[in-house]
Amino acid sequence: MKLLKLIFVIFCISISILNAKEAISIPLFNRDESCNIEPRIFFIDINNDNAWDILFFDKCSSKPIAYSLLVKSLNEINVNQNAYLSQGSIEAKNFIILINDPKSSRYTHKLYYDNQISKAVLEDYSDNGSVPSSYEEADNYFYTQQMGTTLLITKKAEIDVQSVLLCSLDGRIISNLQNVDGWSQFSFDMSLEPSGIYLLRFIARDRALTKRFIYIR
Repeated sequence: MKLLKLIFVIFCISISILNAKEAISIPLFNRDESCNIEPRIFFIDINNDNAWDILFFDKCSSKPIAYSLLVKSLNEINVNQNAYLSQGSIEAKNFIILINDPKSSRYTHKLYYDNQISKAVLEDYSDNGSVPSSYEEADNYFYTQQMGTTLLITKKAEIDVQSVLLCSLDGRIISNLQNVDGWSQFSFDMSLEPSGIYLLRFIARDRALTKRFIYIR
């Protein structure tokens, strides 16, 4: 497995050297990870046309998956960002991936597959024009309580949540729950985490909310 990983990394580096547009890769997180190789998204100019294509590395089968990419974003991607699979699967071409900037704790891009044009699309993240949420706004919707090493989150008001992420204060995704439509409570096991301040990110259809909480071991 280590040899396959090394071969793949060398392959991607060689492509980035030969092609006109510089390659960038960022980590990709999802809740179904079961292998020891960190999944990544590679933005690579495969066709040497000075435009990015998108390449995913399926770490379990060691098989790369590549799609043509239509860039509709005005924001740049950088190596300090990370991404998470919000909905669907890459293989089924029904994925929605959100890209995060840890420094600002904001989502910057949305990446999805458009079957009408048979391409992946990268566009600027939008919460449908609503004003960026504050921590206080999230407090209106969710109540958190620590029960031993378990963090329990309960809805206080109706909101159509699709996924919930547990993040470190610098924006690193620790764990996430997907496809939680209709759930009234969510929980995370904090037994492996140190005491400190953490972030909860709630992704709904019309907004993204962030809530801070303090965990004490």
